Amino acid sequence: MSFRKRPDLRPVSRFLKSIPLWERPTFRYPIYRPGNPQTRLFLPQFWMKIMRDERNKSPPNSVQFEVHREMTKHDIREYLEKIYEVKVLKIRTFTIEGKDALERAADEPWLRTTFSTTDFDRRFAFVTLKDSTFYFPDIAKGYRSKQNKEEEAEKKTALKNETESSKTLGIPKFFLQ
Repeated sequence: MSFRKRPDLRPVSRFLKSIPLWERPTFRYPIYRPGNPQTRLFLPQFWMKIMRDERNKSPPNSVQFEVHREMTKHDIREYLEKIYEVKVLKIRTFTIEGKDALERAADEPWLRTTFSTTDFDRRFAFVTLKDSTFYFPDIAKGYRSKQNKEEEAEKKTALKNETESSKTLGIPKFFLQ
C-alpha cells in the first residue's frame, strides 16, 4: 500500500484514518483458509456520489455518478443491483485526469523550491436504468415553506414595530423608555 507523496501531508499524518475516504486505496478481500473464521459480510470502501446534470439533457432513465476511481463497471452494476435493488441496463465510465500544479510550501514561504502536485483523478459513470426513472427529489420544498412562514412572521413584526414607532416620529427608542 503506497500513498502519493504530497507536501501538505506530513509523515505524522500518513495514518490511514487521517486520509479522506476518496483518497484511500481499496483493500483486498482476505483469502479464506480452512480453520480461520470466514468473513460473512464484505463492505468495500467504495463510494458513489449522484451528480446533477446541470444541462438537464439526460433522459429520465439515466443517472450520472462520480465513483471511486478503482471501481469497475462490474463493481458499479453489483453495487446498484445488490444494495439498492436497481436494475441496470448500461454503464458508461470515463476518467478525468487530475491537473498538474506547482506549489510552494505554505509553512516555509522563504523557501524558493516548488513542489509538483497533481489533483486526484476523478471517475464518472453514466448509468442507464432498465425499468425505472430517476428524478432528483426536491429537498428544499419543506424548507422553502418554512422559510416563507418565517419571512411572513418577520414582516408582520416589522409592520407592527413600524406602526408603533410612527407615533413618535423620529425619536429614538432609548429616549422613550
